[in-house]
Amino acid sequence: MKRLSPGQRWVIGLGTFAMVCLVVGIVAIAVGVANGNAMCGPFDEDGVLEACPGDTSGIVWGSVLGVVGLLHLGLTGLAGALVWTSSPTIGPKPVVRPAPVAGATHRVFSYGTLRQPLVQESLFGDHVPTEPDALPGWRLDWVTITDPDVIRTSGSDRHPILRRGTPEDRVDGSYLVLGYEWQLRAVDDYEVADYQRIEVTLASGTTAWVYVAAEDA
Repeated sequence: MKRLSPGQRWVIGLGTFAMVCLVVGIVAIAVGVANGNAMCGPFDEDGVLEACPGDTSGIVWGSVLGVVGLLHLGLTGLAGALVWTSSPTIGPKPVVRPAPVAGATHRVFSYGTLRQPLVQESLFGDHVPTEPDALPGWRLDWVTITDPDVIRTSGSDRHPILRRGTPEDRVDGSYLVLGYEWQLRAVDDYEVADYQRIEVTLASGTTAWVYVAAEDA
């Protein structure tokens, strides 16, 4: 989410103050008019109540506040246009991540949505290194996702899933190189209950984590 610059917050504050002056002025004028038109007594010869000396100071002060509010609002609008264009919104503060721990690198074999740039940005805040590889002895199947957060992140409710196959079966993909423990936890949270993480040996001989069908884990 974008953050407002100090100049923009200043403009919003002045504009709010001007609107308050304007509203209070209008209310004061209305009260002054009501008091100025008050009818008391006694009845005149025609049986009509005579106007009593009502308090019209509200009209005066309301008019002053209203004029001040209008002028202030106009000046704030002019100044705000200049400040808003010259003080662009500030980007979100960068997320401070802990330094990677030596020897704590995790490799996660992906055959589906984890390779998508938008998914990586959503989970890790940036793209992560990937290396092409394959997983022998497993076959590709599909599962329907119902978790709205996962669907929103990946853009689809139909995800691939791995099931045990024959020695001739092979699934192509890539493994992600994760240098932080929190990144692996983020992937765990992303994968729904249909998946379970297990450790496998890829075609290249690299050991990696992979998410497979829970009933085939």
